[in-house]
Amino acid sequence: MAVIQKIRSYSGLLIAVIGIGLAAFVLGDFLGHGPMQQQRFDVGKVEGTSIPYQQFDQRVNQQMDNWQQQTGESPGSQQAFQIRQQVWNDMVREILLEEELENLGIAVKAEELYEMIHGSDPHPILIQSFSDPATGTYDPQQVVEFLRNFDRMDPQVRSQWVMLEEHIKSDRREDKYNQLISKSYGVPDALAAADFSHRNTTADIRFAYKTTDEIDDDQVSVSDRELRAVYDNHKHRFRQEASRGLKMVVQPVHPSETDQENAMNEILELREEMQDVENIPAFINAVSDRRFDPTYYAEGELSPQIDPEIFDAQEGDIFGPYMEDNAYVVSMLVDAQMRPDSMRASHILISYQGSQSATEQTMLAYDDAQQMADSLLGVVRANPNRFPELAMEMSDDPSAAANQGDLEWFRDGEMVQNFNEAVVEGTVGSFLTVETDFGFHVVQVTDKSPLTQKVQVANLIRNIEPGNRTYQDAYSAVSRFASEVREGADFEEAAAEAGLNVREAPRVGPMDVNLPGIDEGRQVVQWAFGEDTSVGDFSRIFELDNTFVVATLAEKRDEGIPSLSQIRSQIMSIARDEKKKEMIAEEITQAMANGSLDNVAGQLGLEVAEANDLTFASNNLPGMGPEPKVIGSVFAMSEGTAKGPVIGNSGVFIVEVVRMDEEVVPSNLTANKRRLQDAFLNRVPMDAFEAIKNRADIEDNRAMFF
Repeated sequence: MAVIQKIRSYSGLLIAVIGIGLAAFVLGDFLGHGPMQQQRFDVGKVEGTSIPYQQFDQRVNQQMDNWQQQTGESPGSQQAFQIRQQVWNDMVREILLEEELENLGIAVKAEELYEMIHGSDPHPILIQSFSDPATGTYDPQQVVEFLRNFDRMDPQVRSQWVMLEEHIKSDRREDKYNQLISKSYGVPDALAAADFSHRNTTADIRFAYKTTDEIDDDQVSVSDRELRAVYDNHKHRFRQEASRGLKMVVQPVHPSETDQENAMNEILELREEMQDVENIPAFINAVSDRRFDPTYYAEGELSPQIDPEIFDAQEGDIFGPYMEDNAYVVSMLVDAQMRPDSMRASHILISYQGSQSATEQTMLAYDDAQQMADSLLGVVRANPNRFPELAMEMSDDPSAAANQGDLEWFRDGEMVQNFNEAVVEGTVGSFLTVETDFGFHVVQVTDKSPLTQKVQVANLIRNIEPGNRTYQDAYSAVSRFASEVREGADFEEAAAEAGLNVREAPRVGPMDVNLPGIDEGRQVVQWAFGEDTSVGDFSRIFELDNTFVVATLAEKRDEGIPSLSQIRSQIMSIARDEKKKEMIAEEITQAMANGSLDNVAGQLGLEVAEANDLTFASNNLPGMGPEPKVIGSVFAMSEGTAKGPVIGNSGVFIVEVVRMDEEVVPSNLTANKRRLQDAFLNRVPMDAFEAIKNRADIEDNRAMFF
């Protein structure tokens, strides 16, 4: 909640630098392929409109920065993947809708924009941006004052306002488009009456059925001509995204016994050195695989390897080495104190230029900020009741406007160290100042939990990692395997002879990140989707996070409808199922000549089941699952009649209507019309865009860049 609760990371800058470096590498590589390769500079094209790499990457970096600011953490691989997906979807939507709106002449006039900003019903984003954080009340006068001083404001603030205006206009244009579609839809009386009848007419039925499982596959023959006909009828069901099927040898590199011995010897030597070190935190930061942790821990919060015996130790006592989380650990008791588990404090933050909480509006230099903090300390010590008021007026912590500087209860160690220790050492009710990376804080210590014994422990950690020899041995094994398959050896047989495991990834998408057993598999995915990669090709040896990978492209599926050969087994299953249903239907047709449902069921050895209170809107038949065709046929029958054969999803049915209770359609269908109209209106925004997108020519080249 408060800005001092987490130290901001600078990884946003790192991401931008890496992004620029990646762009330079990719573009530099492509430049050597001649003028025909210019389209590769585009992440994609939407209806002929290019999405340049630089523009796409800039928006991705902006979203990653937003993620970091909101969470306090750098986005991981999964979050980065999701951000790229969202940016791509947003840019595709913007381009397609802009073209549609332009073609229809939908625009927002200056008078409309003025009304949405200054009128009686302002746009929701203005209400959100110019409302009092404490009360939630929108103040239109703030907008007037803001625009009156617009020319004197910081360029970044002016740019943000321009973006806000563009959002308002874009939202208004899209709303007009949806209204245009909505107003073209109406509900005739006949449709409303039919819908009412379908939802309210109920039926009780008896039915018998025979499933296709009761006929063996070898009793059915399907010719090539019949198979082709079934494919033509059903191929639309198999429309697919582009994907690849991979087989991979995945060889993790695990530490050997020698590696473990080396790690143990290293930490034993460091343990001896540790005994004579004066500055333990500096020593840990210099030689340990993890930095010094200044946190104080209560009993039960440390590793069971040293807890609770360390609470009876003397400062400087050393424990270990012991193994934990694939590392050897040596622990030293650095300090022991009686400390609270949690504390409560209020603060007024004074930022200075260069502090982590500084913004472009921060004007104070370091010395000026320190002097202001000291002045405020004198004021609140003389008049403690002014603290909430001064926090709201003077604090550079944005949360102070809502909480009057009150940070509420926080656990020991939750705040940045200087602030945390100042509150620990301060007495309840006292006022003090403390400096952190965020600026100077005027602090009021308001409460503490009872004191408990806590210890500060220095952990010297040496990760157990594969050494050079281990890497060389693993690489040699994979390299020999790769040579054999390139010389014609069978992939799986060669892997078995080499003692390597083969993993399959049957459907890999062009933007996938993870593969079976591999968390960061983008390099393999990019190879699989490379223009020059063909079925049967073998990859180079990839080294991915202590893992060697060799892949072969087992299957290549392009976007669209697959060929008959690619889905032959699925089409054959459908063809056999249809033939079996024809055979069952013929049986039932002959048996129906003898009359009733019971007679047919008895003759064919079928059980009779019941289903009550069905409506036309029902989907499932009790005990059978989805059977819309069977249920639909019921409401085309009359009470006391039987019908068969009825071909359903799971088999062929004979149906008898026992009761049909038809609800009288009311003369006033207003409510039913409104329900149908509302259902349609709710679908317009999504369905209208999906219709535009489905007919659009979209070229997605992201897999070549990321």
